[in-house]
Amino acid sequence: MSYFWAFLISFSLLLFPFSPVEALPQGSKDRAELFATCSGRMEALAARHRGRKEDDAILVTDMQQEFDLMLQAVLPWALSDGVDEIQPARWRVQGWVQVAYLLADIDYSLDAQITEGAKRQLHHRIAECRAVLL
Repeated sequence: MSYFWAFLISFSLLLFPFSPVEALPQGSKDRAELFATCSGRMEALAARHRGRKEDDAILVTDMQQEFDLMLQAVLPWALSDGVDEIQPARWRVQGWVQVAYLLADIDYSLDAQITEGAKRQLHHRIAECRAVLL
């Protein structure tokens, strides 16, 4: 490989250091919160897909289970860092509620701006979680 290409690749990695690993927080508490919140988000989205008998229900349920597994893996360290035992359930519920409210706005809002804003927020929150898995 020429020095030019090596320089170009190195320079681009410095400018664009984004990867799924970058999406992970450093601390065990923060990771536990992310995994629990994403689990709740995916659970709400999976319920929506199941209710509409959409094919994505299985994929989203699998992602939710992946977040549950990652939460269980990091939970002992988070608990030792002072996280209350009930807190992961609270985070999971918060994630579920976030998505449920956005889906309600998408389905029932009479204001097109609210509907579009909810779609953007839903896409962002789900993409935030998918970035961790991909």
